[in-house]
Amino acid sequence: MNLDMNQLRAFVTVAELKSFSKASQKLCRVQSAVSQQIQKLEGSLGSDLFIRGGRSLELTAHGDSMLAYAVKILEVNDQAVAKLTDKSYAGVVRVGSSDTYASSYFSEIIKCCSDRFPDIEIEVHCGYSSELWRSYEAGGLDVVLTQGCPARIPSELLHSEPLTWVSARESLIFEKEPIPLALFTKGCGDRDLILSALNRVGKPYRISYHSTSHSGIVAALSSGCYVSAVLLSTVGEEFRILGEAEGFPVIGNLDISLAYRDKSKTSLAGLFADISRSYFQSLSTVNFIYSTEKTQTN
Repeated sequence: MNLDMNQLRAFVTVAELKSFSKASQKLCRVQSAVSQQIQKLEGSLGSDLFIRGGRSLELTAHGDSMLAYAVKILEVNDQAVAKLTDKSYAGVVRVGSSDTYASSYFSEIIKCCSDRFPDIEIEVHCGYSSELWRSYEAGGLDVVLTQGCPARIPSELLHSEPLTWVSARESLIFEKEPIPLALFTKGCGDRDLILSALNRVGKPYRISYHSTSHSGIVAALSSGCYVSAVLLSTVGEEFRILGEAEGFPVIGNLDISLAYRDKSKTSLAGLFADISRSYFQSLSTVNFIYSTEKTQTN
């Protein structure tokens, strides 16, 4: 019998964090995949590694013994791979994304990168999609995660999520006509989608506030003086979700595309792309449940 490195890594991570959900975040895998790896390892060893059913996750006697071996095995494995393949994974990877995506999604992605490849330096450039794609084509960025990818640039769809109308929870500003809007400045794809939806149904509006940052839009919404549309996953408890019942039209989805040129196994861009891809795959598996629960609470 040979021990599987991925199963051992999942086991050690769960044992150290005492949580399947936290381990799945660190490993950038869905929780069910991590659980399956643990079950396969237990099946190979013929014994349970965790005591299940209690309030806290604890190791069995076999699990406690296995942990010491697993840590040593992974340490030797990682040292051998780094030494023999000369993969130090050090250097700078330049990543382009929107301010909204970076503030909403990058925390877990960057944490995974830091945990797995601590010598990588991540340089994040935020801006509107048209600017980022131009910079990528000019060689100024190694990886781009944003919307509106031109057809001429090879990319993959990473994530799709609806833009949702919101206002401050205690405010009735959404009843006002024309609707006072807080939008990103011209050049932002979100702005064009929002205005197109309003014009399509003939709903009167006036653009009363402009910002180049996600935090600027959130501040405007929090004032209770404006309505805007943001990604559903960024809607906090302090906001009210508005829909067709309140007279607001469906806007549509924002599609986040991923593009990077260097597809070699040792490229920093490829490593960042792989971690990003895993994160968004995990996010998509819970997105429907998450969106439904959030809509119902509003």
